[in-house]
Amino acid sequence: MSENAPCKGLIILSMPRSGSSWLASLTNASGTMGTADEWLDFGHLTPPKGPKGRPLMNAKILQSASTENGNFAVKIFPRQLLQVVDEYEYDFIRRAIREHKTMLVLLERQDRKAQAISLVRAMQTGQWKANQPATQEPKYNFGALAQAYFHISRGYEFWRSYLALQGFKHQIYTYENLLPDPMPYLNCVATHFGEKAPAPKSAVQIQRGVHSAEWRARFEDDLARYGIPASAYRQSQPEKGLENALKVLRGEPAKISRFGYSS
Repeated sequence: MSENAPCKGLIILSMPRSGSSWLASLTNASGTMGTADEWLDFGHLTPPKGPKGRPLMNAKILQSASTENGNFAVKIFPRQLLQVVDEYEYDFIRRAIREHKTMLVLLERQDRKAQAISLVRAMQTGQWKANQPATQEPKYNFGALAQAYFHISRGYEFWRSYLALQGFKHQIYTYENLLPDPMPYLNCVATHFGEKAPAPKSAVQIQRGVHSAEWRARFEDDLARYGIPASAYRQSQPEKGLENALKVLRGEPAKISRFGYSS
């Protein structure tokens, strides 16, 4: 499809281990409502950085995310959006809304402790999908779990602030409510695309860690015994260095280390 040709799109905004892959697979199975994946991630697309690479980056995202009828779907985590903003100096979401009929969906997971456990285990094992082999055995880490909890919560707050400041219309869903019955979501998205809602079938196998309950009990016990480790909620700080100091003196925004986002 041409990046300049108006079409219909879906953008799922979420955080890792929220069920976004499962949710995306439900509409992907239709074959007519885009092919949702993390297309802004640099692991997929790496055109030359800077404004000169921007048109190619945008075109490749849409091409990768589109089904044959021209509809596109993308799922995005905060760090992915911010990496594209940093490296290509444009906001993919704003452009998609401006140039196409784009629906925004914010997917959240209510059980943040379970999400934090899932995230830490996936990071340790490299097993992001059920059909991927684990590279090593996960080891319980109290500090990492607490840090992951704050990271996840900051990510959701980033999306809520991003949407509110720009006044973008969006739908909000929670993983726990959709898991037993995703039809409200499928009906809403299908209406947007002008397609028939597909049956709620997914090829994505939902991961159920056999040790997750044990980790949760231990995590809650550690929280009651020790409180929250200070490293978990330390805020990001401006990067040190002469270049950053000069930026501040010139009244320009300082470059920061975005915890959980772009670094």
